[in-house]
Amino acid sequence: MKLHWDNLTWEERAEYMRMKMKPAYGGRSSYLPDDCSECPVCEQPTLGSGWCRYCLDRFIQLDDKLRGKITESK
Repeated sequence: MKLHWDNLTWEERAEYMRMKMKPAYGGRSSYLPDDCSECPVCEQPTLGSGWCRYCLDRFIQLDDKLRGKITESK
């Protein structure tokens, strides 16, 4: 599938690549309960493991825009 980098602004490209290069699972702070971890992108506590809901939704939004699945209305 062809990627359309022109669909993203410079800031969105940088944000997309920062998110893409983060690990799938965050760190584990000793201050958090056993069923929580930190989001590897924004470092906010999250229930379970992996990315928080906001970061996951934002990544999906940027990825869809990059692949041309959505268009921005003006």
